[in-house]
Amino acid sequence: MSELETIFHEEIYSIPSPLLIILAKPWEELLEAELDTLSRMLKAIKLSLASVRIIVRKEFDVNELSALAATRVLAFGTSCSTPFTQYENINSDGISIIISESLDQLDDQKKKSLWIALKGMFSL
Repeated sequence: MSELETIFHEEIYSIPSPLLIILAKPWEELLEAELDTLSRMLKAIKLSLASVRIIVRKEFDVNELSALAATRVLAFGTSCSTPFTQYENINSDGISIIISESLDQLDDQKKKSLWIALKGMFSL
Protein backbone atom coordinates (compact mmCIF):
# COMPACT_ATOMS: atom_id res chain seq x y z
CA MET A 1 0.00 0.00 0.00
CA SER A 2 1.36 3.40 -0.95
CA GLU A 3 1.87 5.94 1.82
CA LEU A 4 -0.36 8.28 -0.16
CA GLU A 5 -3.30 5.90 -0.14
CA THR A 6 -5.94 6.56 2.42
CA ILE A 7 -7.95 4.24 4.61
CA PHE A 8 -11.21 5.56 3.23
CA HIS A 9 -11.30 5.71 -0.57
CA GLU A 10 -14.70 7.33 -0.96
CA GLU A 11 -14.59 10.90 -2.25
CA ILE A 12 -16.39 12.17 0.84
CA TYR A 13 -13.19 11.51 2.84
CA SER A 14 -10.97 13.33 0.36
CA ILE A 15 -11.52 16.87 1.58
CA PRO A 16 -9.13 19.31 -0.07
CA SER A 17 -7.43 21.97 2.02
CA PRO A 18 -6.77 25.44 0.62
CA LEU A 19 -3.03 24.69 0.62
CA LEU A 20 -0.78 21.65 0.91
CA ILE A 21 2.60 22.43 2.44
CA ILE A 22 5.44 19.98 1.89
CA LEU A 23 8.36 20.24 4.30
CA ALA A 24 11.70 18.47 3.92
CA LYS A 25 12.25 17.99 7.63
CA PRO A 26 9.90 16.77 10.35
CA TRP A 27 7.66 19.27 12.11
CA GLU A 28 9.34 18.58 15.46
CA GLU A 29 12.72 19.70 14.04
CA LEU A 30 11.52 23.13 12.89
CA LEU A 31 12.97 26.01 14.86
CA GLU A 32 10.81 28.73 16.41
CA ALA A 33 12.02 31.19 13.75
CA GLU A 34 10.94 28.81 10.97
CA LEU A 35 7.50 28.34 12.51
CA ASP A 36 7.17 32.10 12.88
CA THR A 37 8.11 32.65 9.22
CA LEU A 38 5.55 30.06 8.11
CA SER A 39 2.82 31.50 10.35
CA ARG A 40 3.42 35.04 9.10
CA MET A 41 3.41 33.89 5.50
CA LEU A 42 0.10 32.07 5.97
CA LYS A 43 -1.42 35.02 7.80
CA ALA A 44 -0.48 37.27 4.85
CA ILE A 45 -2.52 35.03 2.52
CA LYS A 46 -5.37 34.85 5.05
CA LEU A 47 -4.71 31.26 6.16
CA SER A 48 -3.52 29.68 9.41
CA LEU A 49 -1.57 26.58 10.34
CA ALA A 50 -4.85 24.95 11.30
CA SER A 51 -6.33 25.51 7.84
CA VAL A 52 -3.54 23.92 5.77
CA ARG A 53 -2.37 20.36 5.32
CA ILE A 54 1.30 19.72 6.07
CA ILE A 55 3.26 16.65 5.05
CA VAL A 56 6.96 15.78 5.22
CA ARG A 57 8.79 14.50 2.11
CA LYS A 58 12.42 14.87 1.03
CA GLU A 59 11.16 14.65 -2.54
CA PHE A 60 7.78 14.37 -4.24
CA ASP A 61 6.27 13.55 -7.58
CA VAL A 62 3.67 15.84 -9.16
CA ASN A 63 1.59 12.79 -10.06
CA GLU A 64 1.19 11.97 -6.35
CA LEU A 65 -0.41 15.32 -5.56
CA SER A 66 -3.82 14.44 -6.98
CA ALA A 67 -4.04 11.54 -4.47
CA LEU A 68 -3.65 14.17 -1.74
CA ALA A 69 -6.55 16.22 -3.17
CA ALA A 70 -4.17 19.15 -3.58
CA THR A 71 -5.00 22.16 -5.74
CA ARG A 72 -2.30 24.47 -4.33
CA VAL A 73 1.10 23.25 -3.13
CA LEU A 74 3.91 25.11 -1.39
CA ALA A 75 7.08 23.03 -0.99
CA PHE A 76 9.94 24.07 1.29
CA GLY A 77 13.35 22.47 0.81
CA THR A 78 12.05 19.45 -1.06
CA SER A 79 12.93 18.32 -4.53
CA CYS A 80 10.38 17.52 -7.18
CA SER A 81 10.63 14.79 -9.82
CA THR A 82 9.69 17.44 -12.39
CA PRO A 83 12.22 20.28 -12.50
CA PHE A 84 10.55 23.59 -11.62
CA THR A 85 12.02 27.04 -11.21
CA GLN A 86 12.00 28.11 -7.58
CA TYR A 87 9.75 30.98 -6.47
CA GLU A 88 7.46 30.74 -9.50
CA ASN A 89 3.79 29.82 -9.44
CA ILE A 90 3.71 26.85 -11.82
CA ASN A 91 0.50 25.13 -12.94
CA SER A 92 0.82 21.39 -13.50
CA ASP A 93 -2.32 19.41 -14.36
CA GLY A 94 -4.57 21.91 -12.58
CA ILE A 95 -2.37 22.06 -9.48
CA SER A 96 -0.68 25.34 -8.62
CA ILE A 97 2.84 24.65 -7.26
CA ILE A 98 5.53 26.86 -5.73
CA ILE A 99 8.91 25.38 -4.87
CA SER A 100 11.02 27.23 -2.31
CA GLU A 101 14.18 26.68 -0.38
CA SER A 102 13.74 25.49 3.19
CA LEU A 103 12.30 27.94 5.70
CA ASP A 104 15.67 28.44 7.42
CA GLN A 105 17.30 29.50 4.12
CA LEU A 106 14.85 32.28 3.25
CA ASP A 107 16.51 35.67 3.30
CA ASP A 108 14.71 38.95 2.56
CA GLN A 109 15.16 38.70 -1.22
CA LYS A 110 13.90 35.10 -1.34
CA LYS A 111 10.94 36.02 0.86
CA LYS A 112 10.06 38.82 -1.59
CA SER A 113 10.23 36.39 -4.53
CA LEU A 114 8.11 33.90 -2.63
CA TRP A 115 5.57 36.59 -1.75
CA ILE A 116 5.22 37.57 -5.42
CA ALA A 117 4.55 33.93 -6.35
CA LEU A 118 2.07 33.53 -3.47
CA LYS A 119 0.19 36.67 -4.55
CA GLY A 120 -0.21 35.10 -7.99
CA MET A 121 -1.29 31.77 -6.54
CA PHE A 122 -3.95 33.34 -4.30
CA SER A 123 -4.89 36.23 -6.65
CA LEU A 124 -3.97 38.90 -4.09
